[in-house]
Amino acid sequence: PVCGTGGGGTARRLRSVSVSTSGAGSTTIGLFPLGQVLFPGMGLPLRVFEPRYREMLRDVSAPGGVRSFGVVGITTGSEVGDPGARFSTVGTIAEITEVRPHPDGTSDLMAVGSRRFRILAPVPGTTYLRARVAYLPEVDGGATPTLCQAVRALHERFRAAAVARTGNASAEPLATDPAVLSYQLASWLPLTPADRQALLEEPTDAARLERVARLLRRELRLLEATGSIAVAPRVVQVPLSAN
Repeated sequence: PVCGTGGGGTARRLRSVSVSTSGAGSTTIGLFPLGQVLFPGMGLPLRVFEPRYREMLRDVSAPGGVRSFGVVGITTGSEVGDPGARFSTVGTIAEITEVRPHPDGTSDLMAVGSRRFRILAPVPGTTYLRARVAYLPEVDGGATPTLCQAVRALHERFRAAAVARTGNASAEPLATDPAVLSYQLASWLPLTPADRQALLEEPTDAARLERVARLLRRELRLLEATGSIAVAPRVVQVPLSAN
């Protein structure tokens, strides 16, 4: 299905990581709990300095390594030095695209979200978290052109209202594929971690777009009622996160 014309950086990134439509099978991955939700196609800059995550980065970057890890959103606790932090059971694989090591042993890396997964069971044996996970399929939920057009119109209304109040006019073309469009808007909207996690866990592109539409209507009402916006909309970029 096609949701119109366009498609910017998020669309290109999502297509480039070849998100699978199959959810069959399971694998073991390292986990990186963060205070934010990573969507497929979304860029992720990270600074890695905790010893356990430095070990994970060495493992996945070694010859023959998978050069990826799983990002899960923290629900209780903090990113740094909190081994008891609780996190969601649904996350996204982060594919490493660049690593810049520093003399002190820390590293900066860039990654991009690819496949969603669900945690099945923890796997002991390393200082960092590992788990056996099952990949979640990207299900074509039958998103109609009417739904796509409605979501695009809501997005434009919200973007215009936000720009009028924040002066931030940057944007990128919206994707044509319903699944990519749903992740693109989920990444862009100024939402709480709980709202983002709910979007990530939606089983189909149509269900995700419908939830995006509900959230856009809610944010529009708040914006029009208060005349201000708490968090400026993001163009599918995330801040540098220190683990």
